[in-house]
Amino acid sequence: MRKWQFVLAGASLGLLVLSGCTTQLAPADRDLLNQALESGQMATQQADKAQTAAGMASDAAARAEDAVVRAEAAAAAADKSASMAAQSADAAAASAAKAAKAFEMGQMK
Repeated sequence: MRKWQFVLAGASLGLLVLSGCTTQLAPADRDLLNQALESGQMATQQADKAQTAAGMASDAAARAEDAVVRAEAAAAAADKSASMAAQSADAAAASAAKAAKAFEMGQMK
């Protein structure tokens, strides 16, 4: 993008230098020269807008990547929590089985 801006700026500068000679140009040529100058300026403005839009898109992409990283971390934490809950449930079931067996042993005596 920068190269095009420099090219357009150089072309605009060249046309400005030539515009000093417009007193010798025919009115039709002068109009064409003015149109070329305006086109160069508009192209530079459009290049600036495109560069700004590209910067905004890059920022949005970076934010999206950060969100993905946070989502992956949250998913890993959820998996870990689910695993811990399953382990706790298994431990509770084992404790309940031991308690039931102890109760049965107590009933047999």
